[in-house]
Amino acid sequence: MRPLNFAWALGALALFGCGGPVPDGVFLTMTASGEGVKVEGSINGKPNEFLSGGEGGSLVTSMPLNRFVHEGENEVSFVLSRATDDEEFTPSFRAVLEVSIKGEIVDSQAPGERVIIDRQMTDEEAANVAAGETVTITEGFTVDKAKLSELAGK
Repeated sequence: MRPLNFAWALGALALFGCGGPVPDGVFLTMTASGEGVKVEGSINGKPNEFLSGGEGGSLVTSMPLNRFVHEGENEVSFVLSRATDDEEFTPSFRAVLEVSIKGEIVDSQAPGERVIIDRQMTDEEAANVAAGETVTITEGFTVDKAKLSELAGK
């Protein structure tokens, strides 16, 4: 009886583990960079350590979001706070979400042709962080497997 239960469990895992919202060879790549800010990133309401940091005053990170998104509406948020005692600093932050294809190089300074989100901290947000306030940047985006497959030429 036990081997049969194990086989059913494996079959269920195979069905649910395949066919995610992002096609094979396609990556939803999030790049975040900041200067003078501490960043707490989250994807669909769940904190993400890899998109967080900057305690020392600077952050540069990039990662695929494929495992963290679902078909339809998704959301990425960044909570920004002051990370330096330097009175003469101007905080900055930029988050870019783009579609990349396996083998492509993602350049955090020059996003490619398939940008979904390109959000920079506004002057007002920078002034608020410099004044010691916390600022939250939230951006929504839609994952459409058919459109992603089309972009990838599949």
